[in-house]
Amino acid sequence: MYRIEHKGPRRLQRVVSDSGISAAEFDRLASDLGSPPRRARKTGLVAARRVKRAQRVETRWNGKETENRAVPGDWIVTALAADGSPLRDGAGELNVYVIKADRFGTLYEPVADAAETADGAVFRARELVDALRVEGGFSILAPWGEMQRANDGWLLRSGSDVYGNHRETFAETYALLD
Repeated sequence: MYRIEHKGPRRLQRVVSDSGISAAEFDRLASDLGSPPRRARKTGLVAARRVKRAQRVETRWNGKETENRAVPGDWIVTALAADGSPLRDGAGELNVYVIKADRFGTLYEPVADAAETADGAVFRARELVDALRVEGGFSILAPWGEMQRANDGWLLRSGSDVYGNHRETFAETYALLD
């Protein structure tokens, strides 16, 4: 179950959930925030490589956002900027994350004729997502079992998964469709 807190002098709404947010709760949350979800398409490309040995992956965007454990067969994904270079935050940290082996093929497809990068082959997103802006940010339990935090961002619903995306990475890698 989630709760909405208010922060700062503007009393911005912040979403907090220690148990994650279900796809069904996403619609109730949108209603509680007074903001309908918007459809979005991931426009940014990614470089991805399969994991051969278990490892921890820390996702950062101007600070730690979340941490995940990749096991053999999972994919480590690096977001790419519009010019094809790896996307980096203000501190120069790469924007990387983990996609589980059973989900990767439903989320991404290879880009034909794209040159392989140091971070792996190049892929594009297959699906649209529902996006909900949360100016006050979020602190939620992500579907992969780790806390995910941002001071300003978007909650995204992709199938049955609800997870967060920092405002700046969303702006770089997604386009609103409505």
